[in-house]
Amino acid sequence: MLIVDPDQIAKKQLAMLKESVAQLNSTVMVVGFIASDDPPSFSYAKATRKEFTNVGFNYDLRKVKRLNLEAEIIKANADEKVHGIFIYFPVFKNQEDTYLRNLVHYTKDIEAGSLYWTRKLNTNDRSATSKDTDKKALIPCTPLAIVKVLDEIGEYGTGTLPLLGKTVTIFNRSEVIGRPLAVMMSNDGARVLSFDENGPIEFTRGTPRETNVDRAMALGKSHMVITGVPELNFERIKPQELRADVICLNFSSENNYCEAIESHVRAFVPRIGPMTVAMCMRNTIRLFENFHSE
Repeated sequence: MLIVDPDQIAKKQLAMLKESVAQLNSTVMVVGFIASDDPPSFSYAKATRKEFTNVGFNYDLRKVKRLNLEAEIIKANADEKVHGIFIYFPVFKNQEDTYLRNLVHYTKDIEAGSLYWTRKLNTNDRSATSKDTDKKALIPCTPLAIVKVLDEIGEYGTGTLPLLGKTVTIFNRSEVIGRPLAVMMSNDGARVLSFDENGPIEFTRGTPRETNVDRAMALGKSHMVITGVPELNFERIKPQELRADVICLNFSSENNYCEAIESHVRAFVPRIGPMTVAMCMRNTIRLFENFHSE
């Protein structure tokens, strides 16, 4: 049984990213917008700025009023000196946040949450543009972080369909993490069973379809279980619900597993946070190389 420390994996990634930034021979400018007065959110924003700066980026953290954020995004989109835009969500905690996320121009969308990159993922189009197929498309940061951690511990497989024959259950179907992760893993060959408060959906080769599989059936069949449910009332997953050789990963702020899970599974990843920041930097470099280096 392996308990995975994401900090150690993130340190390795950050070292490689620092080398990549140094080889660019150019200053990469990132603007981070925070429109919240929440102290923990602002602390996280400052910590993110520190991480980006340590790797070699020029990171400008801008505190703005939420009603001014739309205009500031448009201004940053038009600024040729800005190569990447990062927004600390939630802002309005409603559909306005979706609008703001899609307002970021795709060539500066570090989080890859805009419709341009979502469509690329949903259609399994792995090229950044149709004109240059050698430039790779971006993937949302947290789903990418999860895949990178699984790959680092040797559990993601190899080849064009590395998850072929695997069943994966994901408890979270948010538009920024759970759904893109389900699409990505199903494009890589897995049968993905996705759960949220609206019930289950099955993804195969990127395509969703209705299913009557319940929690017990899904957990009993799964080679991997990935959870991201922040509610305290979520029924924690117990060892007896799972296969003996399962891989479990939690990206929620709450632990979605019983403590006994650690002695039952083949590998357990208790959190993913540090790797998400590293993958945001990876996306920033890719944006710069794809759209801003010439």
